[in-house]
Amino acid sequence: MEASHVASIFQTFPEIFIWNETRPYGRTGPWNGRIFIGVEDMSSVYLGGYKVGQDDQKGTYYFSFSFPSNPLSYFVLNSEGKVVAAYKVEGKDDWIFYFAFPRTECDVYNKCGANGICNYKEKPICSCLRGFEPKNKEEWNRGIWTAGCVRRKLLQCERINKTGEVGKADEFLKMPRMKVPGFAEWSSALENGCRDTCLNNCSCIAFAYDDGIRCMTWTENLTDIQKFTRDGTNLYIRLAHSELDQKDLTVTILVPLAVGIVTVAICTFFSWRWMAKRKAMKGKKKMLQVEKGERCLKESSENIDQADFQDLPMFNFEELMIATSDFDLTNKLGRGGFGTIYRGMLNDGVEIAVKRLSNASGQGLQEFMNEVVVISKLQHRNLVRLLGCCIEREEKMLIYEYMPNKSLESFLFG
Repeated sequence: MEASHVASIFQTFPEIFIWNETRPYGRTGPWNGRIFIGVEDMSSVYLGGYKVGQDDQKGTYYFSFSFPSNPLSYFVLNSEGKVVAAYKVEGKDDWIFYFAFPRTECDVYNKCGANGICNYKEKPICSCLRGFEPKNKEEWNRGIWTAGCVRRKLLQCERINKTGEVGKADEFLKMPRMKVPGFAEWSSALENGCRDTCLNNCSCIAFAYDDGIRCMTWTENLTDIQKFTRDGTNLYIRLAHSELDQKDLTVTILVPLAVGIVTVAICTFFSWRWMAKRKAMKGKKKMLQVEKGERCLKESSENIDQADFQDLPMFNFEELMIATSDFDLTNKLGRGGFGTIYRGMLNDGVEIAVKRLSNASGQGLQEFMNEVVVISKLQHRNLVRLLGCCIEREEKMLIYEYMPNKSLESFLFG
């Protein structure tokens, strides 16, 4: 793997590419003078001090960084093709890894092919943009997305050239929080004029606007698109008017919607009756619900008291993923019978050890909750302290304080 810097033909907004021999492996998106807009969480993870400069003699760009508060810091491209960032805390020997790119499958270059969109929170992670369909449906259904997607209906200019039909003018579909496609063309048009610039060009199929870059337009297939949870840019996709016209769908939608509402009402009524009977037969059911962002903990056991969890913080899966650099192997501390332990650092600088339970461990939610209750009550100066836990989707994790001198077992048994 090798990292390089690449500028557009207009030499206006450079971006970093990671290459696997002759093929792109990862792309940061263009630099807007402050961040690379194709790297999610860059504005919050990066601490500042980053610059992109231009070497006029060589005709290239270079990326530099400086941390006044953490002088011992570095970026390195590892054997897995990831750019990893680390820093050293004063007075300690270990390096803290706090960032890696690519971080998810969707950060791999053009994972879903031309006109495909990648979202690592969805299953499958690839889907076609609205108004497009898989070019090879058989391969697409098997999870082979490299062929990408093709447009279903002709745009206005294409209709006029091929059939002579004028029809209604094209429209733009707004897609928020996106990683913009690669190989954009730059225009100095302001935000209000960017749409008109694209609409008046028959070859233009999408546009986006960033205050630091201004107007970006695309005339070829849209490649390396990703849906972000946070950050990102508004991307506007050009579609035939019929792809956005909802009037023809009114009758089609109305009947199923009415049936759906009635079905939900009936199901809700019987569910309520069933729950009322169950409460009367089995007594009061204990339930704890803790919500913070996207976290949700639900417990239906009758043997665990809500009071046991009042003082135990709940962690978000995403903040643990950032803290451990997406559970990178470089942060792995060890492995036990129930899962793997990773080293991490929270945003406030607190070092933690995250025990991520394996799905194959056989430990269910009940056993996990019992373990949390027991450990949270066993606080002793000779025992590692439990800081909190995380239960989200299929994930179950325990968060401990980090012990730099390893475990007692290593001293007793080597």
